[in-house]
Amino acid sequence: MRIVVDTNVFINGIFKGDSFCKAIFTLKSLNKVTFVMNKDMQNELLVTFGNILMEAIKRIPKKKEFNIFPLMATLSKCLWQVEEIDHIINTNYCKDDKSDNKFIDCCIDGNVKYLITQDTHINSVSEQLQSEHNIEILSPFQFYTKYQTKQL
Repeated sequence: MRIVVDTNVFINGIFKGDSFCKAIFTLKSLNKVTFVMNKDMQNELLVTFGNILMEAIKRIPKKKEFNIFPLMATLSKCLWQVEEIDHIINTNYCKDDKSDNKFIDCCIDGNVKYLITQDTHINSVSEQLQSEHNIEILSPFQFYTKYQTKQL
């Protein structure tokens, strides 16, 4: 099953320990799902990840050691064997945060049915995306629950 995963799912799973986000990463590591991404999505994820790490390092007392490797290993596992597609279409569904459109574009460009996000801008256009492109917008909880109960 091919899915598009928003940056917030990565951040909440890696840095905030959200169990449903982490469960999606587990599905990926078991080859039950494939993450589909375009370059814009990958760039946003890497920049966001780097910014969070730099802020975290600044807050750590100088005498305390910070081990970045477990976090990098987790991110690497998430990005391992991602299906990369070209960013062709440029939609304007999310008018209040245009940067969110890249996730919708990826679904359309890659003919991907599921977009996993916790973003209010994308959620606000979910009915329109469902009717126009057959794209289902799901939270990590919704996706994992539907997956486990074989509703997908």
